[in-house]
This record gives sequence, C-alpha cells and structure tokens, in this order.
Amino acid sequence: MPLNAADIVPEIPLGKAVSVVGLHAEGLVALEKPCSILSHPNSETDNKRSLLTASWSKDRERYMWKVGNKSYRLYLLHRLDSATSGVLIGCVNPNLARELKAQFSKRRVSKTYFAIVLGRATDKELTWRDLLRKRRSRSGIRMDAIVRGGSPAETRMTLIEARQAHPKLSMLKLKPITGRTHQLRVQAAKRQLPIVGDGTYGNFKFNRKVHKSLGEQRLFLHAASIKIQWEWNGRRHQFYAESKLPDSFQQLMGHKFPDR
Repeated sequence: MPLNAADIVPEIPLGKAVSVVGLHAEGLVALEKPCSILSHPNSETDNKRSLLTASWSKDRERYMWKVGNKSYRLYLLHRLDSATSGVLIGCVNPNLARELKAQFSKRRVSKTYFAIVLGRATDKELTWRDLLRKRRSRSGIRMDAIVRGGSPAETRMTLIEARQAHPKLSMLKLKPITGRTHQLRVQAAKRQLPIVGDGTYGNFKFNRKVHKSLGEQRLFLHAASIKIQWEWNGRRHQFYAESKLPDSFQQLMGHKFPDR
C-alpha cells in the first residue's frame, strides 16, 4: 500500500461532491464533505451517499477498495454529522493513523466551525461549559444538557456577525475543546441560540421558513478548518486544512425575509 498521500489521491473513489482539499507527505488526506453526505456508511445501502463509494470496516474505522491488482485503505481520524459540511481528515498509513487518533483523544487537535444561529448572541466571546448525557430516542441518538453527572463539554464561542434586521440571526465561530456527540448543536440550543436548520434541537418553524423563503434545507454548521501536530520518526509535523464557508451562509445573513 502506498504511504504517500499524493500517490493514492487519483485512485480515491470520492463520494458525490466530495473533494480533496489538502495533503501531507506522511499520508494525510483532507477531504471536503458537503452537507447530507455521511462520514461513513452505516449499512450497504448508504454507500451512494457516503464520503467514499468504497467498502467500510466499522471495527477498523477505514475505507478499503481496489483498483486493478492494488488495494487501498483510508483510515478516518474523526467524523462529522451527515448534516454538517466541511473538512475531514483521513490517513493512508495505518500506524500513523493510530498515533493521530490518540492526538484527538488527548485534545491536541484544533478545530474551527462556523454556525448561524437564530437569535442574537449577547457576548462577543464566551466559553460554553456544560454536562451532556447521551440517550436513545425513537429518532436515534439525542444529547441532553443536564445539571449534574454526564460528560463535560467545552466550546469557545466568538460572535462574528449579528444581523440587525428581523429575524435576528448571529454568525458564530465555534472552537470545541471536547468532542461530544452533537456538542455544538446542543450547547447552542441550550442558550436559546439554536443552529438554523437543526432538525433535532432547532426551531422547526423557522427552519421551514428558511426553506420556503431561501430555498435552503441544510444545517448551517460548517467545519471550516482543522490543525493537528504530532511527532513521527523523530520529527515534528503539522498539518492544516480548511474548507471555504458555503455561499449559503452569507446569503442567509443578508436575506430579506417576507413579513409573514
């Protein structure tokens, strides 16, 4: 198997509208995922709407495919909800992939997201700290913010833009320190700032209004950049990748909604 990411890129069976946005010579590949695309398939029927149109191993958290007589593998280092767009990192080197996953668990990875929320954020900068608990509902996994117990969740929030016209909207930059399931969506909703388009924790009435008026039916949460640092074979390495903010974000912030 080739260990140089550049060697494998031409052979990657990218999913619909997925693109390569960064490479590192040690074997890292940064992919840009649109909203509604799965980080990995949950069943065989999901292959057509997954990051890669390739076989997925749940136990090893990797994609695998063949081109001619050659076999290729791409190990996912982290995931994004299907509704979230933005940058994801994979690795073609299994040994390095194990090392880098440890970096994620030790919080040595810096991630930046942008979100549009319904309401006006009153603070320009703030650190959100909550306790979250996972439970299963009829619609799937749901996270609840609770008073005691649960898993700590921490996010640094910066207000980027506040919309003056009605309805009040805010664009936020969010830097999660922890990586809980649905963390950003739950923390925003708890503060009465639900992320626009969130079908689980959001304002469903306003979501329908956005769809009807703007024609957009997506979660307005975007993984804009990721930076990871590590030591490998006696050398220090750093990898940074970013994904451009979708045009729909600025369109929503400047959209003139009808009075009704």
